[in-house]
Amino acid sequence: MPAIDLTRLRKQSARLADFFFLPDEFMKHLREILEFYVNYTLRTVENVAPGSNLKTYRTPPAVLTQIQNELRAKAEANPHFALELADLLWDEGALETRLLAAYLLGRIPPQEERLLPRITAWTQQIRDPEVRVALLTTSLVRMRKETPDQFLILVREYLHPERTRTWSNGIQALIPMIADSDFENLPAIFDLVEPIIEEAPSTLQYDLTDLIVTLYRASTSETIFMLKHILSTTENPMTAVTMRRISPDFPPPLQKELRDLLRPQPLTRPQPVEADDFVDETEVQESKPVRKARKKKMDNSRIIYLHGSDSNSQSGKARQFAEKFPGMVTPDFTGEFDERMAQLKKIVGRKKNWTIIGSSLGGLMGTVFTCTKPTQVRKLILLAPALLKDPFGSYLNLEPVSVSTTVIHGTADDIVPLDEARTYAEKFFTNMKYIVVNDGHRLQEAFKELNWEEILGTDD
Repeated sequence: MPAIDLTRLRKQSARLADFFFLPDEFMKHLREILEFYVNYTLRTVENVAPGSNLKTYRTPPAVLTQIQNELRAKAEANPHFALELADLLWDEGALETRLLAAYLLGRIPPQEERLLPRITAWTQQIRDPEVRVALLTTSLVRMRKETPDQFLILVREYLHPERTRTWSNGIQALIPMIADSDFENLPAIFDLVEPIIEEAPSTLQYDLTDLIVTLYRASTSETIFMLKHILSTTENPMTAVTMRRISPDFPPPLQKELRDLLRPQPLTRPQPVEADDFVDETEVQESKPVRKARKKKMDNSRIIYLHGSDSNSQSGKARQFAEKFPGMVTPDFTGEFDERMAQLKKIVGRKKNWTIIGSSLGGLMGTVFTCTKPTQVRKLILLAPALLKDPFGSYLNLEPVSVSTTVIHGTADDIVPLDEARTYAEKFFTNMKYIVVNDGHRLQEAFKELNWEEILGTDD
């Protein structure tokens, strides 16, 4: 490999950028540059990056950085061409070309509807750790900064309780946001990651270490409080085990704060009572004052929102619920009603204590699920539920249940008649509160005025 002459490298990179709108010519000149800077002393017989299945030119990072700098302005000004070029670079299959593809995705506006499908598909395909991290950090840089709410919705999908395989993606995507000194919504991040840290799967040890250290640097006191709370209240024995394994990589002050909680607890055995001991049951024992149990914060990961037939997880209500209750589940449902119910059952699984919020057709889904699986549901909230004989009569042959249920319906609903829905609701739910509001089917005004914490019973 020749020594890097920065003047020559700048000229080569500028020349390469001239072919931005000619993808085939661009790829031809890119290969020439990468071959020019090949580090033959490091190339293996297989020419594959270690820990990866990708071919590599062993190009120095400075070369890729200069190329990226030259492409930045054109990619931002021409996102359509940048996306096409990113596809070609990805299909080329080399470590360097895929890193460039990830970089180009990061210059595309987050409103581009083809951006997220690319990132989702590519993160599922890739095994190389360097490219994966680039997709979760560099490719999401504009979304993270320009549309943080949209970014957090994506992270919530990664950290969904039933998608443990994508938890690592969610953690890696969050770390740059936490480390950004301009980001101020750390409480939402703590609520989001607390269930993951408590679950503490051993396969995520390295990810959890990076996450906790980054949180500690961003907010020392809040991180210590969260970790102490988790370790003091969790019923998961693996939490302390995993934390004990990774704690040597924590900053020394954090290790000191957690030392007592991470120390293995000795097993204690009850002492046998001597045979000649006598206990006078008539003796009045001095009773200790009973400490009032602290209310346990509700697990937002067990709140799920079921959208309507023509809606999705990006609807206004879904986003507002996700903002009010960080970490809750707001999945997309597609297809006919039976298909949607199958998708819901797969998400919920066998877990219990769910709070289900169903809107319109989602209200019918929540009703059918609750009436057939009442032991899995803590509370049901129905928003203008589509409890209609036509066309859903075949789904309404249900047995009544005593699950705590709140129905909210508007007097101006021109899609689901209030009286018909209420008749069915009164038949199905023996423990129900019916709230009638002066609003339409979408309940836009009512949403702003209602106390959702009280309705969901988040303080129960």
